[in-house]
Amino acid sequence: MIHYVFCPLCSTKLDKAMIDGRDRMFCPQCSWVHYINPLPVAVAYTVNKNSELLVIRRAHEPALNEWALPGGFLEAGEEPHEGCLRELMEETSLVGHIESLIGIYHREVEMYGSLLVVAYKVIVHNDDITINHELFEAGFYPPHLIPEVRIPLHQQIIRDAAAIEKGKKSYRPLTVPALPL
Repeated sequence: MIHYVFCPLCSTKLDKAMIDGRDRMFCPQCSWVHYINPLPVAVAYTVNKNSELLVIRRAHEPALNEWALPGGFLEAGEEPHEGCLRELMEETSLVGHIESLIGIYHREVEMYGSLLVVAYKVIVHNDDITINHELFEAGFYPPHLIPEVRIPLHQQIIRDAAAIEKGKKSYRPLTVPALPL
């Protein structure tokens, strides 16, 4: 995310002000406001016909050499489910279909700032993996043999998927309190 110092419209130095209840940078000349929005990410909780979970070992930062779930940034014009399946294909050559939404999460990370993460359960019918340059390795594992996944969000996605499977959690409309006028 670019953090502007000067207005991209008129080149005036930005000032800080409380706008919409948050400190934001804005242009005192043309009133442009610098909104810092999260980057969209899709993560694939991927299982094969034997109900084994796909985990990958990352070959790049962030989380270099860590076991994780496959995923990555959405591209412009791409639906979250499309980006999820594209990332799975790019990293592992696996083709699958979305079975369900696991969850939507917000995280702040040092390398990228604010992320909005959409996690899906993906079913693949062929588990012939060919990894790309982003991975050291990848494989399907039964629950008791899954390598240690230490990324907190990926741990949460795995827990939430398990809770959904056991019927202890489901996704339904949230009750959101009204915003003050």
